Amino acid sequence: MNEAAEPHQDPIGPRRGAAIAQAYYYVVAAIGLLFVLGGTIAALIALRKWILPASGDASEIFGPPADANDAARSLLGALAFAIPGALVLVWHLREARRHAGRRASSRSWGETLYLHLVAAISLLIALGGVVAMLHSLRDSVMPFCYDTSSFDVPPVEGSGSGEVIELPADFDPEVLRSEDCYPSTSEALRSALDAGIVTSVAGVVWLWHLRRGRRGAEPDLES
Repeated sequence: MNEAAEPHQDPIGPRRGAAIAQAYYYVVAAIGLLFVLGGTIAALIALRKWILPASGDASEIFGPPADANDAARSLLGALAFAIPGALVLVWHLREARRHAGRRASSRSWGETLYLHLVAAISLLIALGGVVAMLHSLRDSVMPFCYDTSSFDVPPVEGSGSGEVIELPADFDPEVLRSEDCYPSTSEALRSALDAGIVTSVAGVVWLWHLRRGRRGAEPDLES
């Protein structure tokens, strides 16, 4: 007698789903660690430039020594990488330990792979948006300023240079002898808003897909 074969679940499927979920946590944690390492190294270099700036003849080749404003900008820019990366690293390592040893439910491992893959990609986009937003907020408070006093005023008739250059009647030589800053506060805030939009959209996508993926990695009570 031949009995109709009953559909059964692939015993390898739950294990694949659980492995995919754990791989997601550790891969993203490793990416967060890269942000932490890069930001920490950049922060230490910024502190070195602040405490021991370049001076002497080397400044004639590589430019003037970095002042406190430049060093502070570099330090804040480095922290904009290190702090979000540290949060991603710590949270994902904690979740990986919490979900260690769990078996996936009846959801197919292919769907689990898709959900965690999209979650990882969207989180990276959100992380980049956070870094860009922090940089823009830094620029709004502490823009990059440079001294234009080293520029020479174009010679005019009678200056002794042998050249005669006609300048506009409304030309103001003091324009070339002032400090200029970039970007403006309004431009920096607009950039921060744009980065915030990217972060928000990518964050929602990450949270939705990760929640569905985590439901697929809950313990299978029937097994």
